[in-house]
Amino acid sequence: MILDPECIRDILLCVEGCSFGERLTLDKLGERLKDYSEETLWYTCLKLKEGGYLDVATMQVLRVPMPAIKDIRGLTYAGHEFLDSIREDRNWGKVKSVAQKAGTFSMQSLGEIAKEVAKAAILSALQSSL
Repeated sequence: MILDPECIRDILLCVEGCSFGERLTLDKLGERLKDYSEETLWYTCLKLKEGGYLDVATMQVLRVPMPAIKDIRGLTYAGHEFLDSIREDRNWGKVKSVAQKAGTFSMQSLGEIAKEVAKAAILSALQSSL
């Protein structure tokens, strides 16, 4: 499967929007993010867990190739940091543009690009306020 950068961002934004202590099931996530199939959401959540961006409880189910998602408990610190660098549509557009030019959409690459875009935005804001 392909890891969809738009789905990554949408999941992180959706999870961040939950109240403290609220746990999302995959079904609830699917109700909120109707543009994605259950399989895409499932796969992306598992990869975000592996990458250290989401706190996800999983369980093994017989005859299912991937762990089932019991619930999504929230963003990790790394998830918050990554989301903060891609939250603004303008920054996200720049991250995607650079990734496209570089030909890489890995989580690590998106994170590195997002950091640089955020740094540039901070420098620009500082220069305009001085």
